Amino acid sequence: MKAFITVLLSCLLFACSTTAPITSTQDSDWNQYGFERGSKGWNLETQEQLNNASDGQQIKVSNYQAYTSGYANGQMKYCQQDAYELGMKGEVYTGVCDSINKDFKYDYLRGYHSHTKDM
Repeated sequence: MKAFITVLLSCLLFACSTTAPITSTQDSDWNQYGFERGSKGWNLETQEQLNNASDGQQIKVSNYQAYTSGYANGQMKYCQQDAYELGMKGEVYTGVCDSINKDFKYDYLRGYHSHTKDM
C-alpha cells in the first residue's frame, strides 16, 4: 500500500510539473517540443499552461497546434513500449496511454508491483 501511495503522489507531482516552453515562434520547433514531451510520457499541456510558463509570451495558435501534433506522435511512440518493463524499472507513469492502450496501466502496475516486491 505504501508503494502505491508513493507512486500515486509521484504521478500527481509529475503530472502537475511544467517546464518552460521554447521561445521560438517556428511551428517546426513547437512540433519537436511536443514530440519530446510526448515521447517521455509527460502530460499534454494546455495553451494556457504554456502561456503561463513562458513569462508572458503568448503562444500562437499555429504553434500550439504544432505542439499538440508533435505530442500525439511522441505519445504514440511512448505507448508502444513494454508497460511491464516500465513498471519493473520503477519509472513513473501518469496515465497518458490509457486512451490508446486499455491494458497499458494494468501491465505497468503488474511490473511496478513486481519491482517493489524485489526491494
